Amino acid sequence: MAAPEYDLIFAGGGLSALLLLRELRGELSGRVAIVDPVQPLEQAPVHWSYWSKGPTLYDRFALGVWRRARVAGKPPEPLAPYAMRLVRSTDVLAHLVESLRTAPIEWIRAEATSISRRHDGLYEVATDEGALHARWVFDSALGVSPAFPSTGQPRAALSGTGIRVVSDRSAFDPATATLFDPLDEKSFAYLLPLSPTEALLESASFGPARKTDERPLLQYLRERHPGAGFTVTHTEGCSIPLGFAPAKTSGPRHVLLGTKRGLVKPSAGYGIVRIAEESRHLARLWREGISPPPTRRPSWRWRLLDRGFLQLAAHDPRLPLALLRRVMGAVPLVQSLRFIDEDLPPRQLASVFRSAAPVVLARR
Repeated sequence: MAAPEYDLIFAGGGLSALLLLRELRGELSGRVAIVDPVQPLEQAPVHWSYWSKGPTLYDRFALGVWRRARVAGKPPEPLAPYAMRLVRSTDVLAHLVESLRTAPIEWIRAEATSISRRHDGLYEVATDEGALHARWVFDSALGVSPAFPSTGQPRAALSGTGIRVVSDRSAFDPATATLFDPLDEKSFAYLLPLSPTEALLESASFGPARKTDERPLLQYLRERHPGAGFTVTHTEGCSIPLGFAPAKTSGPRHVLLGTKRGLVKPSAGYGIVRIAEESRHLARLWREGISPPPTRRPSWRWRLLDRGFLQLAAHDPRLPLALLRRVMGAVPLVQSLRFIDEDLPPRQLASVFRSAAPVVLARR
């Protein structure tokens, strides 16, 4: 039998695919398919935190909003022009699925295994349930060639455990988030208080993937809030691959999305704001009749910095934390956030480089 033919196939049905489909829902025509063995609402809930200057799609789902934060033991600092928010993944995904309820999209419960360009110009998406053909392929499937992280480039992983806790007494300042607070020499914590008695606490470490472990977080709480008792109401864990996006795909209409497009900043983890911004950009190109670029390449300056950060992580998982600790302690918090967002003017990079130099030079 001939392989089914589609106008658009999305290999992977996660956040980046749903965001782009939402942006394009008024432009969709012909046959559109999502290839993924797991539908969004079947995924286990996790929490996504993010900072942004302006409004985002996610803001309506915020469980908390923070306009000031402290780093480790420093006094609280204002975040303006940023605000930090926390959302539940299932709330966001449910909204996106509902917004696409009447769109002409076919969900194929299968796992993509390869994507190749045929002699007739179509693309063949091989799956464990058979082959599919398409004029366009939007690809967020990390393990499908070209795989992410790109081979031959530095790589690492950002591993984390998250717990929601309830305290038996007032323990938290609901107006102030805590960021980049060292847990040990290889990991740091951030605490997002939802009320005086409830908070989300997460750990993060760079280097090889680590298992979910809530014990260091509970120890952290006991040390900073002696006498208070804490009950864990939710536990989650993840490991996010860090690296460079592939430079090429199987053809000009094979377009990478999300993490695979290089929208995860190695020093910051999962960038849901950057993914939403890129979705709007790709949709705008589509509406204007301009072919979206298959992949994304940041400027040489940020590629160089990301490469150095990943090389530190590969050399010694303690070094990225030492680097962040020095940078966060030496410059204002807002300047650090602008640096992570690749929004810091070159003239202001000097102070960041000066604070980072001892860690980088110590590696040599």
